[in-house]
Amino acid sequence: MSWLKASFKHEEGDFSLSLALSTGRDISVLFGPSGAGKSMTLKLLCGLKRPSSEGIFTMGGRVIQEPGRWVKPRDRSIAMVFQDLALFPHMTVEENVSFAISDGDSSKCSRWLNRMGLESKAKEMPHNLSGGQRQRVALARALASSPELLLLDEPFSALDTPLRRSLRRELKELHRETGIPMIYVTHQMEDVCAMGDRVFLINNGKLSGEVDLKKLTSSDSSWHHLGWGNMVDGDLIKDGGVASFSWRWGRFYLPPSIHEEGPVSVFIPSDRISIVYPSIPLDPAFSGNKVNGRVVERYIMGRMCHMQVEIGEQLWQVEFPSTSYESLDKEEGSDITIAVRPVDISIIPKDRRNFGED
Repeated sequence: MSWLKASFKHEEGDFSLSLALSTGRDISVLFGPSGAGKSMTLKLLCGLKRPSSEGIFTMGGRVIQEPGRWVKPRDRSIAMVFQDLALFPHMTVEENVSFAISDGDSSKCSRWLNRMGLESKAKEMPHNLSGGQRQRVALARALASSPELLLLDEPFSALDTPLRRSLRRELKELHRETGIPMIYVTHQMEDVCAMGDRVFLINNGKLSGEVDLKKLTSSDSSWHHLGWGNMVDGDLIKDGGVASFSWRWGRFYLPPSIHEEGPVSVFIPSDRISIVYPSIPLDPAFSGNKVNGRVVERYIMGRMCHMQVEIGEQLWQVEFPSTSYESLDKEEGSDITIAVRPVDISIIPKDRRNFGED
């Protein structure tokens, strides 16, 4: 039985969002590229935006929205952690957390500061904290309001990998402790595999479907039908401290933080792939990670150009702003060289039971 049901449409400028979401009291992940409508979905759920057309939104049997009814944000019992955290810079850590407590119970502030390991930072200003500490303040403030639902808009995207993994573990533990349902927005595949009880892919303002993580490999044809991203099977190799991913048609170098070896899948977002100019040296940030292919399909949708590129026996999806790469004139049938930064390659072990827990 679904605990949360939401169905509504919203138009903003030339962007249209159509949402039909049903989920339980677990951690649900909204996954998709930048501009897909992920953040807008959260703002509609918490009431920061009002849908441009009638819709239905219920939560735990309580009606939040229906034709003729729209509950104000302060009455929804929904908390949100923003991508930029939105901490009050003129308030201390303690004051930031206390701000969310409407019933005047000061013990809630102390309890959450202690739970998040921030008791020694209570009198500090946000600008004196590390990135991870600011994330914990934002989580403490959200949870101190005793919400029925917690929304998280790419909260750890600016953090390095080890800290991001640590905070993901902490967030999952908070879910187990509180039982508060969460909806977590991300464009990072590692977050998807580590966080998602249920994973929904959103692209171009529409939910394309629910992803079955047990079938998340390149051999599962349903993955490509979802319409975004590239999954490749191969092996992780460590040679003299250098990590790389090897597959039948090439090799990509990986960040030095990768320590695993053996069979894996990797995920490469469609909009993190660059096209190489033949006459311009490759940016060192790509570490020589380039591969040759052929353009099979090319079309413009809105402000984005979409390509299907054949590399070996697999079709890769590539997206970029429609005004980019015009001078290359890469039409269907053209040869093409693409490149990927090591930091944009997500590793997905074959056994995900302990994924991201190191």
